[in-house]
Amino acid sequence: MLKFRTLCAPILLVVSLFVGAGSASAGVTFRDIDNHWAKTTIEWGVDKGIVNGYANGMFMPNQNVTEAEFIRMLVVSITGKDLQENYLTELWSDKYYHFLHFKNYPVHGFTDKTKRSQYITRGHVAELISSADGVNYDGNQAVQYVLGKKYAQGRIKGENTIEGYVGSGTITRAEVLQLIKNLTDRGMSNLYDRPTVPSAEAMLPKLPTPWDVYRDEMYLVIRQKVFSNYSGYRIYDDGSNKIVMTSTKQTGETDYAVSVQFEPQIMQFSGIALSNATDKTQRSMLIELLQLYGFQVDSSFLAKIDSAEKNKKVIELKVSGKTLVIDPLVASPAGHIHIYYKWWDGTRA
Repeated sequence: MLKFRTLCAPILLVVSLFVGAGSASAGVTFRDIDNHWAKTTIEWGVDKGIVNGYANGMFMPNQNVTEAEFIRMLVVSITGKDLQENYLTELWSDKYYHFLHFKNYPVHGFTDKTKRSQYITRGHVAELISSADGVNYDGNQAVQYVLGKKYAQGRIKGENTIEGYVGSGTITRAEVLQLIKNLTDRGMSNLYDRPTVPSAEAMLPKLPTPWDVYRDEMYLVIRQKVFSNYSGYRIYDDGSNKIVMTSTKQTGETDYAVSVQFEPQIMQFSGIALSNATDKTQRSMLIELLQLYGFQVDSSFLAKIDSAEKNKKVIELKVSGKTLVIDPLVASPAGHIHIYYKWWDGTRA
């Protein structure tokens, strides 16, 4: 199964997305998503008006999506609103096909209306998504584009390859919603015109390595779970093994504030560095980050940091069955401290 990931709250809409499908009434939860991997994504999509459930209280997350259904979901999610009826239309999907056709998108059902009700392939989805970014790729190049931009992962877990994407396969309602959430999480807010000539192959992003995917996932997790709780900071991936949250505004400045470190060898969290161990915001971030990665710490842990800094001595302790080391970095400027996970310790959990 294609696993793209997510979050939000359920509000069911009154207007049905699909022809022939009734809508669930407001406040009703879907009976078929409680244990589904995309439950929060589905709730997010319904809340945003991107998709609806059915009158029988079902969402049918594993039902395949047609081309007409997909382009409606794409338009509504990226533009943030539904299209208005500006002229008399024969079918509910006409306005979406006209809108994207005149942007030069490869919508097969524009001229052949029988194709609107056919299940869309994952490869065709990639062509439409790349079009939305204002480039013109088709086939495997379009697949490479969406993988390289990290909009999607392969259907075969851990295989971010052209073959692993399985472009000839169909795509489900749940998978489409997760893909669309990935696009919005990565800042896509416009449906650009697709160029009339093919884009250069040399401009294609490289296929991501497993390390690229892991680091990118960690960036999104930290951004959503921790960074969003603080103002006056910016966040960025240093391109190597750190996610940095800093109070400075210019890339060239050196106040790194809090940097979260990961180890490529094991693809796991490995430590956190603070530029000022007495700063209240940095200390708060530290606690949240350690808890995010399974270390159950509280204010007593901050007392250990103060002791290490005051005495300029390394402190090693067990937290949640794993070894954490507090290193006051004696050779560094005052206040710099490094808390790292001793992952190579044979006693680690």
